Amino acid sequence: MNELGKPPSSVLGPSLIWRNWVSNQVSRVGHFAMPSTDEEACALVEIAARNGLTVRVVGTGHSYTPIVATDGVLVSAERLTGIEAIDAERGHVTLRGGTRICDVGPALRAAGWALPNQGDIDLQTISGAISTGTHGSGDNIQCLAGPIVGMRFAGSDGQILEVSDEKDPETLHAAKVSVGMFGIILSVTMKLVPAFDLHDKIWRADFDECLDELDGLCRQNRSVRVFWCPTEHSASLFSLPDTLGLGRTRNVSDVCEMRTLNVTTASADTVAGKRGELIGPSYRIFPGSIPMPNHNECEYSVPYEDGPDVFRAIRKLVQTKHPDQIFPVEYRTVAADDIWMSPYYQRKTAMVSVAGGAGEDYWNFIHDCEAIFAEVGGRPHWGKLHTLGRERIAEIYPRYQDFVARRRQFDPEGRFLNAYLRERFS
Repeated sequence: MNELGKPPSSVLGPSLIWRNWVSNQVSRVGHFAMPSTDEEACALVEIAARNGLTVRVVGTGHSYTPIVATDGVLVSAERLTGIEAIDAERGHVTLRGGTRICDVGPALRAAGWALPNQGDIDLQTISGAISTGTHGSGDNIQCLAGPIVGMRFAGSDGQILEVSDEKDPETLHAAKVSVGMFGIILSVTMKLVPAFDLHDKIWRADFDECLDELDGLCRQNRSVRVFWCPTEHSASLFSLPDTLGLGRTRNVSDVCEMRTLNVTTASADTVAGKRGELIGPSYRIFPGSIPMPNHNECEYSVPYEDGPDVFRAIRKLVQTKHPDQIFPVEYRTVAADDIWMSPYYQRKTAMVSVAGGAGEDYWNFIHDCEAIFAEVGGRPHWGKLHTLGRERIAEIYPRYQDFVARRRQFDPEGRFLNAYLRERFS
């Protein structure tokens, strides 16, 4: 019994089986709770602490790694949603932690604002996306956590913790990408940009043609995304549009599906009827084709200058050793930031992503890919499959020890750690 005189189950919620979006992570959680207010979230943490239970948070379950699993309290962010405020004078928005990215764009657009960037998928919660280092693409565009200027948490003592770039920038640098280890994210305040439209253009290129032009494309366009497709069936696995006839090549395998995005003031009518081109509000254009939940994924950041060679090496690996791995391999770029556990910490980055079929064992392929990534100091996306333990993480993240110390400062008992995170960050 807790001191309120009620058994924990009546306050913290029932036990249940939780699965992520592709069911590669399954956990029997001791209690499942859905708070609607900051006060309810804080109370859950306080009661969990009294009963010696760990607390983890789940958004929409888009991560492939075991960062959510817990036998303690699993807190759903589903009801912690909405735009709290738009500060037009400062160009900031404050979003509740469980707000889905796809629900933000229309309201911001109506107010004349936009998020600076988004990723391939916009169904995640803002708290889940920033906490794992989720990103879009662009040489000069940071990950989604980059524009954050303030955060509010339900901390390990059940009290509200507030950090900002004005009051405690060091802690903010630690907390932006912290995989839920600082507490339940109640809200985030982010910098906005004036609303803008994007011109989306897609085409097909042979691999060598793509690599010959890649550096120039990345420098000349706001955003570039490439999917290398080993076979003629690869594109359909991610529901990519049919680009046959767009571009110079007429090949159907060993090709790259190319995409560029650029800010435009032209109207949508200017590209009406043009195959492979589209103009629209940024929040509609960013997501593009949404990969279906039929795959697992491993993604690493590598130094920008090493990106093309790593891309070539992964292609050679598939063609020579793993010809059964036919999912598209994705290539994007991300600007550097100062977030301690960000894969893009203080280095401009190329992101290379490899996928495998849901329910299939493709760990041998991941191990071989990781060997390539390791040669150039690759850092993993925290929500995607990898095999790194504490020692290797400490080697490749310069502020790792500072992060662990700051985490312990705010959560000395490890309330927000599960077994997977405890092995790496306790």
